[in-house]
Amino acid sequence: MKRRTVVTVVGLLAVGWGLAVAIAPGLATMFPLQEVFVKVVGVLAFVQGLRVIQQRRRTDVEGAETGDPETNVTLPTPGQEFDELLRTVHSGHRKRLIRSRKELRQRLERSLVAAITRRDGCSVDEARTQIETGRWTDDPEAAAFLGGPSAPRRSWREWLRRSLGSETAFQRRARKTADAVAQYVEESQ
Repeated sequence: MKRRTVVTVVGLLAVGWGLAVAIAPGLATMFPLQEVFVKVVGVLAFVQGLRVIQQRRRTDVEGAETGDPETNVTLPTPGQEFDELLRTVHSGHRKRLIRSRKELRQRLERSLVAAITRRDGCSVDEARTQIETGRWTDDPEAAAFLGGPSAPRRSWREWLRRSLGSETAFQRRARKTADAVAQYVEESQ
């Protein structure tokens, strides 16, 4: 006989005996096998455990599949868009160059107008007047970049000294103006 058949027969006999004892409890006292019964059940449990271990050794190990971990979302660096726009004002066709410069100045001016109106509680027209006269900053180069004819201007010596750098004069002045606007905004908070 096969082991499986023997185990099945023994299991069925044990279940049948258990049902018989449940129906007629007097059958349990019929055989005085208390110690022997516990030992037999222990041996059967041990044999069944060995059988399961042997069967498991013959099968392949299967691992659980894990899902993909969350991916990091990369957010743009503050000021990255401004830096990209600043890089484009020095290359390309003349029309594109003029349009990029105009857009950059307008963005800086809009930011500054919003900061002045918020900080000083004045109207948009009064804020534009401050920008045209250069009263919003102590930096003459930043005031000249956004200001009108009455704004302070750079000296020729300053222009010559700054012209020898890697950035164009427009890029340097735009960056300096952006720094001055950021400083103005920080002071207002």
